[in-house]
Amino acid sequence: MTIEMIIVLAILAFMVVMLLTRIIPYGVTAMICCVAFVLTGVCDLSTAFSGLSNSTTIMVATMIVVATALGKTSLVHRLRGVMTNLQGKQGIFLVVALYVITIALSQLMGQIACLSIMLLFVQTLDEKSSISPARMLFAVACINTIWTSKIPIGMGATMPGTINSFYQGMVGPEDLLAITDYFKAGILPAIVGTLYCILCYKLIPSGKIDNSQVKDVKETEALSRRDEIITFLVFFLVMGGFMFSNQLGSDVTNVLPAAGVLILILTKVLSVKEAVSTLTSDMVWMIAGMTVMSSVLGSTGVGDLIGNTVLNILGSNPSGLFVSIVFCVVTTILTNFLSNMGTMALMCPIAAATAQAGGMNVKAVVLVAAVSSWFAIAMPTGCAGAMMAFGIGNHNAFKVMKFTLPLVLLLMISLIIGVNLFFPIYN
Repeated sequence: MTIEMIIVLAILAFMVVMLLTRIIPYGVTAMICCVAFVLTGVCDLSTAFSGLSNSTTIMVATMIVVATALGKTSLVHRLRGVMTNLQGKQGIFLVVALYVITIALSQLMGQIACLSIMLLFVQTLDEKSSISPARMLFAVACINTIWTSKIPIGMGATMPGTINSFYQGMVGPEDLLAITDYFKAGILPAIVGTLYCILCYKLIPSGKIDNSQVKDVKETEALSRRDEIITFLVFFLVMGGFMFSNQLGSDVTNVLPAAGVLILILTKVLSVKEAVSTLTSDMVWMIAGMTVMSSVLGSTGVGDLIGNTVLNILGSNPSGLFVSIVFCVVTTILTNFLSNMGTMALMCPIAAATAQAGGMNVKAVVLVAAVSSWFAIAMPTGCAGAMMAFGIGNHNAFKVMKFTLPLVLLLMISLIIGVNLFFPIYN
């Protein structure tokens, strides 16, 4: 082992600790690692900060802006209108309707924004009925966690690029995810999890919403008809580019969201301040830094070292089923006690390194880690949605396990089946 590899391992260890403890923001952690690479001579300045100009970073950052604009259209307001019309409804119809609306909102906005909107409605439910506010808040939080960014539209269109940024420096372009790969790997768990939540929501303890933890949700004004038409045209232009990426080429495809952002700014649909605040968010800094980290792991040989180490633990010639089970179980446990995005950033490079070392399908192993990073609903520490569900719903993690443990187990089983069906571990 060289001095350079030891330095990279030390910086990697720092990153892992910071990702798992969340002492400082993810983006700041990534940038500290980039600075450390320069100061220790692992790479030069231009290489250390090349992630800021990387095509994946640019695509994801600008696509988030486009998705944010889409979330301001009348779609959200129409969904709120549907919720208003559901007042007085009871039974399984109301449950299914709540889930469908949650799934739709989960493709247009982040977890906190989605659940804040759903909270406005579930607070009005009868506390004495089987569909009580605390119970349904937890149920829709589960649906939100299961479905967030699964469909490749809106925020979902950014997820494959985000995952790619975690390991793209370690592999060739053929091993990177296409825009529909995350959807194909995650659709079976999403469907199975939704059916379970429809049939078994009564296993969630019924209690009272903790109003002391409920913050007012501001009603955002809908875009004008003109602005809405422009937003939809930009969105369909970008999505059309993704669909025809093979014909257009990766450069054109990745720059289309940036062109879309410029159109939204020039037509005053979005202000420069709104666009810049999203383009410089912590998520974007994390993606840029992780892109560099994956490149350093690949160029210094540390990625091979990690892959061979994990492969030795798995044993000689492990079966594809065994590999997928191990990564699914380990990732699911980590994500419930740590955080979903931090777990994904940690496990995807390890999955890619292991797959390469063992001659496996890199996409398959990475997707197991990426999708199971979102099975983060059994503990309040797992993700923002879990924090809201447990905190505002005043739920005890142990008492709600009669609902969450079977759910997580079903999600894991269906993911393993789905990945091995669509992406065999050994090609």
